[in-house]
Amino acid sequence: MKQRFSALDVRAIVTAFQQRLVGLRLQGIYDVNAKTFLLKFTKPDCKELVIVESGIRIHTTDYTRDKSITPSSFCMKLRKHLKARRLTGVRQLGMDRVIDFEFAVAAGAHAEGTYHIMCEFYASGNVILTDYQYNILALLRVVHIEDEKAFAVGMKYELSGSRSIEPVDRVQLVEYLKKAAPKDTLKRMLATFGTYGPALSEHVILKAGLAPSLKVATALDIDPQSPQISALVEAYRDAFDIAEKLGREVCPGYIAFLSKNSDEDDDVFDDFGPWMFDQYCNKPNKEFASFSDAADVFFSNIEAQKLKSKAHQQEAAAERKLEAIKQEHEGRVAALELAHRKTEEQARRIEMNLEFVDQAIMIMRQAVAAGMDWKELEELVRDQKEQDNPIAERIVKLNLSINQITLELDDPADWDSDEDEDSDEDGESHGEFSGPLTVDVDIFQTAFANAQRYYSSRRQAGVKHAKTLAVSSQALQSAEQKIKADLKAIKITATVSQTRKPFWFEKFAWFLSSDGYLVLAGHDMQQNELLVKRHLRPGDAYVHADIHGAASVIIKNKLAAAPESTSITEKVLGEKAPRGELTAETIPPSTLFQAGIMSVCQSRAWDAKILTPAWWVEARQVSKTAPTGEYLSTGSFMIRGKKHFLPPTQLVYGFGLLFRLADDESIARHAAARQQRRAIMEENLKSAGAKDAVDSAEAAPPAMTDDKDDSFTIIDAEKPEPKAMDFNAARIKYNLDEIENATEDAFKDVDTRPADTSGDTKRRLTAKERRDQRKPKSEALEQAKQPEHVGKLSKKEQRRLDEEAKYEKQQPKEKQQQQKRGKKGKMKKMKEKYAEQDEEDRDLRMSLLGAAGKKETNEEAVQTGLTNHEAPKVVEQPPPSIVDQIKALAAKDSTHPESSVDTSKDVTEETEKRVDNNDDEDEVPELPMEQLNVLDTLTASPLPDDNLSFAIPVCAPYTSLSSYKYRVKLVPGTMKKGKACKMALTVMLAAADSNKPRSVHSQNADEAERLELETILANREKTLMKAVPETEMIAQMLGKVKVTAPNMESIKQKSKAAAKSRAKSKAKN
Repeated sequence: MKQRFSALDVRAIVTAFQQRLVGLRLQGIYDVNAKTFLLKFTKPDCKELVIVESGIRIHTTDYTRDKSITPSSFCMKLRKHLKARRLTGVRQLGMDRVIDFEFAVAAGAHAEGTYHIMCEFYASGNVILTDYQYNILALLRVVHIEDEKAFAVGMKYELSGSRSIEPVDRVQLVEYLKKAAPKDTLKRMLATFGTYGPALSEHVILKAGLAPSLKVATALDIDPQSPQISALVEAYRDAFDIAEKLGREVCPGYIAFLSKNSDEDDDVFDDFGPWMFDQYCNKPNKEFASFSDAADVFFSNIEAQKLKSKAHQQEAAAERKLEAIKQEHEGRVAALELAHRKTEEQARRIEMNLEFVDQAIMIMRQAVAAGMDWKELEELVRDQKEQDNPIAERIVKLNLSINQITLELDDPADWDSDEDEDSDEDGESHGEFSGPLTVDVDIFQTAFANAQRYYSSRRQAGVKHAKTLAVSSQALQSAEQKIKADLKAIKITATVSQTRKPFWFEKFAWFLSSDGYLVLAGHDMQQNELLVKRHLRPGDAYVHADIHGAASVIIKNKLAAAPESTSITEKVLGEKAPRGELTAETIPPSTLFQAGIMSVCQSRAWDAKILTPAWWVEARQVSKTAPTGEYLSTGSFMIRGKKHFLPPTQLVYGFGLLFRLADDESIARHAAARQQRRAIMEENLKSAGAKDAVDSAEAAPPAMTDDKDDSFTIIDAEKPEPKAMDFNAARIKYNLDEIENATEDAFKDVDTRPADTSGDTKRRLTAKERRDQRKPKSEALEQAKQPEHVGKLSKKEQRRLDEEAKYEKQQPKEKQQQQKRGKKGKMKKMKEKYAEQDEEDRDLRMSLLGAAGKKETNEEAVQTGLTNHEAPKVVEQPPPSIVDQIKALAAKDSTHPESSVDTSKDVTEETEKRVDNNDDEDEVPELPMEQLNVLDTLTASPLPDDNLSFAIPVCAPYTSLSSYKYRVKLVPGTMKKGKACKMALTVMLAAADSNKPRSVHSQNADEAERLELETILANREKTLMKAVPETEMIAQMLGKVKVTAPNMESIKQKSKAAAKSRAKSKAKN
C-alpha cells in the first residue's frame, strides 16, 4: 500500500494549489502532532484547510482533527511571521519532492518582508521557514550530513541542484538497463530511472506490453533497435506528456482498492494517483474531482483505520480486564466456600477425636502449669516423636504465645479400609478433605469447647460468605457495565469526522419555530437585500417592525416551497391548487408571533427596553420598485397594501443547541414530531381554504366606491437613528393602545356635525372650507340609499366605517401642501426640458432606467405627494379594522370583477418585475426541497439511541425553544457576545452533567441498558457542545444580554472554583 507522496503527486498537488490557494490569506497555523501541521487559508465566503505531514503528504482536507492545546515553538514562529499574510505563489522545485509557498509583499517577491515555507517530502522530510533571500529563520528539524549541519538556522537554503523531467533518450535507457543485476526486475530498475517515479514507470511498462516482473538480464532484449526497447521509448513519450499535463491542468484523482465492499468503511485501500494509470484498470477504483480530494480521502481513511485498530485493541484489553475481574470474583467466592467447608470439617474432626484431643490438651496444660520452658517443651515433644509416642506424633506445632497447639487429626472413617464409602451428605462434604487435617486447639478449653468454637466460626463465615457474594456480584455487574459503556464510547469516537459544512441558512440569523417553520433574518443591510431577493417566494411572509434597526425577517412557507404541497392541497381541499394560490395565511400564528419577536429584539427596542409591535405582509407586497423620482437604498423595500400587526411582547430571547442526526434510523425515531408538524400545516391549509370559500360565498356589494388600497410604506435601511424617543409618541405611532385593547372599540364617537363657527373666538370659514364640510354629508346620503348593505352593519361598525371614511378623505388634504421655495421654478424648467416627450416615450425611458413600475404606481406616487427631490417618507396607514374586511369583500364583489382581476394581475406582474430587476449575480434558482428537508435531520431533544454528528447553535425567541433540551434565557443586559456564549456553554455543560444517571446499576437488565445509553448520550452531547466553534456561537448570539438559567449562581460558583483549581495546578507546574 502506498504510504507517501511521489514527485508526480507533488507536481499534481502544486497545480491544484495554484488555483485553489493563491490569493488567500493564511489565518491560522495549528499543531496536529510533532510532524503534522494544519494551515487555514481564508478569504470572504471561502475557507481551505491544508494538512502538511513532513515527509509524507500535503493536501487540502475536509476532515476535522484534534489540534494540540499548546502550540510548539516552531508553530509559534510560523504564526509570528506568516499569520494574515497573503499567499502569492506555489511552485515545485524542478521534479523534486519540495514545495515552495511564497508570501510576498507588494514590492515583489525579492523585496524585504517576503517569506517562504519550504516543505520537503523525501526521507524524513522537513518544514523550513526562510526570508526573501532564502535564509533559514526556523525549521522543524536540524539535518546533519557527515557530522556537518546541512540545514540549520542562519544558513541559506540552496535551490540549485533540483532535477527536472526530460524526455527519455533511447541510448540512455539501454545503457541504464545494462547495469541490471541478474535478479533485478524491470519494475525495480525503471522505478529509479529519471524523475518519473514508480507509479508512472509501472504505467510505462504496462503501456509497452511488458510484465513488471520481467528479469532484465535474462528475459529482456536490450538491443537499441529491439521492439521491446522501442515500445518502452514510445511509452515514455506518453508518460512525459502526462507529466507535462499534470503541471498545467488540474486533473481528477483516483483511488485503487485491494477489495471493494458494499460498506465503504470496510474498503481496503491500495494506491492513489493523479492519473488513471494502466495498473489501476484491473482493480476496483474510484474517481474524485481533484487529486487533492482523492489524497484526503485516502489518508483520512488510513487514519480512521488506525483509530479502528486502536479501538479494537482497547476492546480486547477491556475484554481481558473483564475476564480477569470475573476470574478474581470466582476465585474469591471459591475461597470463601472452601474456608466455610474446612471450618466445618475441622469441628467434625475434633468431635470424632475427643479423647485424643483432651489427652493432648491435658499434657500441654500440665507442662505449662509446671513452669516448663517453651523450648524445653518443644524438645520434649520431638523426643517423644522419636520414641513413637502416638500423642506426640499428632502434634504439628506449638503456639503457646496464643495458648494454642496444632494437631493433625484423622477421620475415623478412613481407618476401616474394608468399609464401603458413604453416599450421604456428610461423606460428600468431607470427601475433598480425606486424610489427616491440621486443627488449631486452645489448650485452656476442652475438646468439645474447641469444636463449638469452630462451629461458631463456621456460622460467622457463612454470613460473611453470603454478604461477600452479594457485594462481589454487584461489583462484578458494575465493572461489566462500565467496561461495556467504555467500549460503546470507543466505538462512537473511533472515527475521523468530516468537517461540518455550514447549512445555507446559517449565514443569516435563523431559527426553527415551534411549528417547524424556518425563520430567517439579515445581520445587516446587504443580507436583508440578499434575503428578500433570493429567498422570499410567493407564500412566504415578510415580518418587520416600525422601529430603527428592526430586522427584515422572512418565514419560509413549507407548503409553498415543497413540491409535495400540491398533493397536500388536493388531500385537504379535494382539488388541485396551484402554488400561486398558497399565501402566508397558512403559516401558524405562533410562528408569525415568534418572527415578530425576532424582528423587534434585533432593533433599538432591545437596548431601550421598549415594547413595540411588529407586523407582517405577504411576499407579493414587498417590492424593490420605488415610486417615480424615489430611490431605494440597499436593504430598503417598498411595502404596498395592508400590514397585519402583531401584539407586542416581552423582550425575552433564548440561546440553545440543535443536534444533527447521523443516520436514517435516528431520523426515523423522530418521525412523530414531523407528522405532528405536517398535521398542523394541513389544518392551516384547510382553514385557509375554508375561509376563502366563505369569503367568496358571502361577498357583499362594495361599501365604498374606492376599493383600491393606495397606501404604501418605504422601509428605509439608511434612516438615521433618532436621538431621543418620545414614549407617548411611540404608543400613538405603533398603535399600542389599540392592540392592547383589541376587544374594545378602537375609535371613539366622533361628532360629524359641522363645526360651530358662531363663536367670536373662532375665525370665519372660507367658501372652499364650507364646500369641503358639505362633502361628507352628500356621501352619507349616497350611502343611505344602499339599505341592503347598511343593514348588515351594526351601530358600532357604522361608527367605525364613518370614522374610516373621514380619515381617508382627510388624507389628500394633509398631503396637499404648498410647494417649497424654488420648487415652482424647478418644475417649470423640467416641463420645458421634457415638453417634447409624450406618455409612451416617458414610460419607455423610465422603464429602461428601472425607476418606475407602472402608470398606476406613478399615479400613486403623485397622489402621495412624493417628488424626485423629496426624501423617502413613511406613510402610515390605519390599523386593521372592520373597514378592512368590508374592503376585502368589496374587492371580491361580482359587480366589479374586472377591478379585482386587474389588481391581482398588477400585483403579479409587479412581483415578477421585482424578481426580474434583481442583479444577475444575485439571481439563483428556487431552493430545492432537499435544502428544506435538511431541517428534518435536526433535533432539539436527542433520544438515547440516537447517533449524533454535531451541534448547531441557535439564537431564537424563548417561546420557540420550549422543546430544547439545552437552552438558556436571554434578556437585555450589558454582557458582550463572547462572554455570553461562554456562560451559556457552561450552563449547558452543567445541564448535561445533571442529565447523567447517578448510577447505572439496576437489577433489571432493560433498565440498566437504558441507563447506560443515557450516560453515553450525555457524554456524547458534552463532546459535541465543546466542539462547537466559538465563532459560530458569537455569530448567532445577540449583543448586550444577560444570561439566566435555573441554578445560575451555583453554576457560576462551580465554574469559578474549577478555574481557581486549574490556575493553582498551572502555578504548581
